[in-house]
Amino acid sequence: MTNPGDSQQDRGYYGAGWQQPAPPGPGGAGGSAPPYGGQPGGQPPYGGQPGGQPVGQPPHGVQPTAGVPYAPPRPPRAPADPRRAFAPGASVNNTAGALIAVVSLVLVEFVSGIVGLIGTSLVVSPFAHYGAGASLVGSFIASVFLAPFPFYAGAFLALAFLTPIARRSPLPTVLLRAVLAGAAGTIALALVGVFTGAFGAITSGGSRLVIDVVTNPLRNGVPFTVMLLASATAAWLWLGRPRRNRGPAPTSGLPGTVRPADAVPPATVQPGPQQPQQGPYGQGLVQPDPHGQYGGQYGAQPRPDQQQPPAAPWGGPAPR
Repeated sequence: MTNPGDSQQDRGYYGAGWQQPAPPGPGGAGGSAPPYGGQPGGQPPYGGQPGGQPVGQPPHGVQPTAGVPYAPPRPPRAPADPRRAFAPGASVNNTAGALIAVVSLVLVEFVSGIVGLIGTSLVVSPFAHYGAGASLVGSFIASVFLAPFPFYAGAFLALAFLTPIARRSPLPTVLLRAVLAGAAGTIALALVGVFTGAFGAITSGGSRLVIDVVTNPLRNGVPFTVMLLASATAAWLWLGRPRRNRGPAPTSGLPGTVRPADAVPPATVQPGPQQPQQGPYGQGLVQPDPHGQYGGQYGAQPRPDQQQPPAAPWGGPAPR
């Protein structure tokens, strides 16, 4: 039963269970309702997707990663076998071993070049130019640093990324990796010789190309590889040596470091604020007396400077 004045428009949306009629469109009372439940002109509500879904949120019941191809998690990388000749990867230890091996090789070349320069300087001036050739100092720099630089770079890259000097690898494996690094340095010398030999072949013929690509790389690469074997062994020994303990030195066993047995440790728990205690015979809570007004005992008399409570609080006024 409904009241005569009750209409569908007057009933609430949730009270009667009836849906409110759609508001009239832009064309007036006879216009059709706009699509997507509310915005005129066919625009979706909230400036988003059809059906009232805001922009940036997936539809209801759809996972955020829907439509994206599933990518399984990458399995953990297995550690490299220390006995294999190649162990691709870069780390601080690999770089340190490569630096020790290559720098040791450069130092050996530098010392041998200095000794030869001093011996030649006893006969001729090291800064004088004779003919079209360079001076002794220029020849020393070119033969020690410039000419073998491709070998240094190739051997360092191979030792740092492909054939590392790992301290947990056996010595035969380390020596094999040093040989492979020397081969990489020799190949780097041959690649540089392709460019230098191509320019030299214009004036000297094709023999210059053969010298720069084959002869000179082998003449320099073989002794460098032999020296690299020794420097790689030194780097392997250096990386495998025990590390120093940088922590504090142990003091156990020294006089004065053992605590006496009867020593009382300091208190670790501080006493907290006093809590009210339950009085005897159910007399209620007894507040602690911080100033010791009553002597800390039940039945003690108050101090004379305190105001006395009236004997009969509910009686009449005291007689004058």
